[in-house]
Amino acid sequence: MQKLINAVQNYAWGSHTALTELYGIANPDNLPMAELWMGAHPKSSSQILAADGQPRSLREVIDADKTALLGDKVAARFGELPFLFKVLCAAQPLSIQVHPNKQASEEGFARENAAGIPLSAAERNYKDPNHKPELVFALTPFLAMNAFREFSEIVTLLQ
Repeated sequence: MQKLINAVQNYAWGSHTALTELYGIANPDNLPMAELWMGAHPKSSSQILAADGQPRSLREVIDADKTALLGDKVAARFGELPFLFKVLCAAQPLSIQVHPNKQASEEGFARENAAGIPLSAAERNYKDPNHKPELVFALTPFLAMNAFREFSEIVTLLQ
């Protein structure tokens, strides 16, 4: 087992104090710390300390020996770590998020790649070919809404 060195995502809606209070993560620049990412995402992979004491990207470590680190079935099916664990620390309400299924994600990602849209482009909808199944476990008081009402039900409620 190796300790992960995880990346913090500094989005405007993030808390300035929650990650410090929960995990002791320093915030010397007082930036909003919105998400703590644990995994091997291409945008921001966790790191581990190699035998020589130098940090190495978890993504690179996994890529070097997928079968040994992920197992035969996971390596064959996904080719990479198939999840990204996030700790969200919102200081204000978040926008509505709608995620496509796996097939739509793969098609949209391929379409945007074929169109030459850079991964970093603001207008890009598909940053990777994966769907986004989510699980929520609240570490502090939390309110979430899930799903949408049918259009006919909304109309009835508004009448």
